[in-house]
Amino acid sequence: MQNFTFPSLAYEELDSQKHYVLDVRSPSEYSEFHLPNSVNVPLFSDEERKQIGTLYKQESPEKAKEVGIEIYSGKLPKFYKKWIELQDEHPEKTPVIMCARGGMRSGSFVSMMLAMNLSVLQLEGGIRSARKYVQRKLEEFAELNWTTIVLGGHTGTGKTKWLIELKERGYPVIDLEGLANHRGSVFGHIGKAHRSQKQFEFQLVTELTKIVHKQTMIIEAESQRIGRIVLPEFILEEKERGIVIHIEDRIERRVNHIMEDYLPFEYADEIAQGVNKIKKRMPTDIKARVEETLEKQQYELLFEILLLHYYDPKYDHKNQDYERSEEQNIIKLNDFDETEITSVIQEKVDVYL
Repeated sequence: MQNFTFPSLAYEELDSQKHYVLDVRSPSEYSEFHLPNSVNVPLFSDEERKQIGTLYKQESPEKAKEVGIEIYSGKLPKFYKKWIELQDEHPEKTPVIMCARGGMRSGSFVSMMLAMNLSVLQLEGGIRSARKYVQRKLEEFAELNWTTIVLGGHTGTGKTKWLIELKERGYPVIDLEGLANHRGSVFGHIGKAHRSQKQFEFQLVTELTKIVHKQTMIIEAESQRIGRIVLPEFILEEKERGIVIHIEDRIERRVNHIMEDYLPFEYADEIAQGVNKIKKRMPTDIKARVEETLEKQQYELLFEILLLHYYDPKYDHKNQDYERSEEQNIIKLNDFDETEITSVIQEKVDVYL
């Protein structure tokens, strides 16, 4: 437990105009969840952190501190150089040092910087305070009476693309797949870096904060999970009671969207792995065609087969309760030029806003 009091500030007091954040946790901790634009200056590497933790548990806290101080002191010249570089980059800002809980790791940095007469603050509660803030905000957002518009449609109809363009036009869009860094299918991770649940929820709160004054959101019809990410319950509830707009498009353009998104010639191995995961659930004749087109790298034909014989039936079964007779909620894009589509969807959205 920390025995000293350092100049500090709460997470809610962080101001990007006045502060920049140095995150002194290990690289893996930082990778899992960090504040955007923070700089990772790890006190210990992942292996060093593991070593110290083992000593703490198996030998004694004193031994762990002894080894920790030895490792830290050997890195002081490098740390000092980094501090000066950052100070030169942000001459008008104060560095805020953050670790996991606002304890010994950030305290070690702060005490050394204070000893060198460097202006510095410690983040109270560390990254855990940011996590508590996110959880509290999600609870607050869940209590609001949102107006929600849900964009649905078969795989490849470009839902995410049109949502992003609506957002660029000032509409209150929450791009859930973008926040999850995953496209939501067995191929959804291709070309994307893994994002943790904590990082997703932080980004979600950031985006909801921007539109909360409107209490209106436009989202895509997502399942409970987007890859490894689990959507908050209130988002799923908003989807269920929201106004659904289904878009339909011709198969050729849907295939083109898939080709643009997944770059199959660049990610051929990942495409093959994804196909192998789902082909066992296909009829024998369809599976044979899928295997043949995959082997020959006939990706346009492969995606057409997958859309028509795998993804479309799954989508239709899942949405069989939707009253397709309600033509006012269906937008047929077949005859529209690509450059017209966002405006067509915008007109339909405006009806409900």
